[in-house]
Amino acid sequence: MATVPAPQARPRSIQAKHVFFIVYGLLILLVFFQYDMRFLDSQSPARLHFAKVKWWLLPHGVLGAIALFIAPLQFSNRLRQRHLQLHRILGRFYVAGVAVAAPAAVYIALIQGPPTLLMAAVIQSTAWMLTTAIALYCIRNGNVQQHRQWMIRSYPFAMVFVFTRALLVIPAIQRLGEVGLVSVVWSCIAAACFIPAFVISWAAVFPKQQRRTHGARTRAAAAAADNSLELTSA
Repeated sequence: MATVPAPQARPRSIQAKHVFFIVYGLLILLVFFQYDMRFLDSQSPARLHFAKVKWWLLPHGVLGAIALFIAPLQFSNRLRQRHLQLHRILGRFYVAGVAVAAPAAVYIALIQGPPTLLMAAVIQSTAWMLTTAIALYCIRNGNVQQHRQWMIRSYPFAMVFVFTRALLVIPAIQRLGEVGLVSVVWSCIAAACFIPAFVISWAAVFPKQQRRTHGARTRAAAAAADNSLELTSA
């Protein structure tokens, strides 16, 4: 009887989320070097501009950065399956980051201004805390599917911080002054509200693609089974 060869490991495919997080990581580096590096200089105009809220910027920035960097790891299926305990620990750090960074953002906006962005800070921070709290509630009650969906809704509100600053680098937007700033912030908040719903409903919106993928997998499995039977009977 012929020996059935061991199945070869499939090469890891690059998914859309991998490409997105690579681009997103580059945007974070852009924002860091364009904005945050200035705060390392005690005499920089940016640091002097935020002198009234400098002690609030520290917890807001540090805890917000922790949430920003932890969340992409939480969306890794491989990490979650192989290291569930680490996934849970990182999740607690994410929740702690949101609990501190979001309220601090409202206070900073209230003291620092501009007044035209106060309500934007309130809505973004409230939505970030609310979606995170619902995700936490779901996982505490064993509802894993809803937990994942609400985490998908939560993280975009943290990403507003990066995307607004990345867009403000564009000279055409800079020339608009405060109008450009307000327009970019509100546009990013609106995107954070609606894009997650589209991501979550992708399979339901495009069922044909889902059926094609399922059909391809079924045909591949059937072909593998036929090959196995041929080798066994040889």
